[in-house]
Amino acid sequence: MTSVAVVTGGAGSMGAACAIVLASQVDVVLLTDINAHRLATVAQEIRSTTNTTIVTIVGDLSDPTFAGVLATNTASLGELRAVAHTAGLSPTMADWKEILAVDLVASARLVDAFLPLVCSGSVAVCVASVSGHMGEFDSAMDEVLDDPLAVELYDRFAAAAGGEPDPGNTYRLAKRGVIRLCRRAAVAWGAHGGRVVSLSPGLIDTEMGRLELEHQPIKAWLADITPVGGGRAGSEVVLPGQISDIADTIAYLCSERAAFISGCDILVDGGLLAALQHHS
Repeated sequence: MTSVAVVTGGAGSMGAACAIVLASQVDVVLLTDINAHRLATVAQEIRSTTNTTIVTIVGDLSDPTFAGVLATNTASLGELRAVAHTAGLSPTMADWKEILAVDLVASARLVDAFLPLVCSGSVAVCVASVSGHMGEFDSAMDEVLDDPLAVELYDRFAAAAGGEPDPGNTYRLAKRGVIRLCRRAAVAWGAHGGRVVSLSPGLIDTEMGRLELEHQPIKAWLADITPVGGGRAGSEVVLPGQISDIADTIAYLCSERAAFISGCDILVDGGLLAALQHHS
């Protein structure tokens, strides 16, 4: 049976890196992104490095119907092996509603839409964030985050936030919602032999990471206290984590070597969270 891996955010550097490493594990990689031009360029670059078939679908994950379109196209290509959900919006890129829609709601739609395709060995890895572990959280907000497909989600979220939410806090909470979502989804996927894992990157040297560094001065301090990563690849590297750190971890999680890992969050943050908890 033809095996298929799906990568969202495929036009981004992280999505492209994940597609390259997953290409060695499957027969077909289905790349999707909202940016048609960049997606076509990335797909062509990947085709030059692998014999694996690369298929692209342009679409907006905030569209309620798009997750279903992806699942239908995947089913037509073969058997679901992996979903690497790397697409997302950072605080500088969008307002709070857009961030909630793409980072949390779209994630919920994806894991639901692909559930009918799950078979033994299917894996979904949803990219969350180390920020989803930071700060204080209350039970009222967790109840909102745990029902991401509710019609009244945005009103409930604003009420739990105590007013007009800001993008930064919304991003943090949306990623916490993704972590909690993957724990729940692992139960349903597991009944069909599949696995679901969330992955929380720290400060990764991507375009998005550099954009946030530019607009959020605290990111420079967080980079400085990250125990692992300083000076790893020369002066051109701005943030301590590398794209390969995430792509290689996703490749492992989607492999048979990780067959007993499900329903949990994997921190790939170079020890940042530990440093925050024990920093003097």
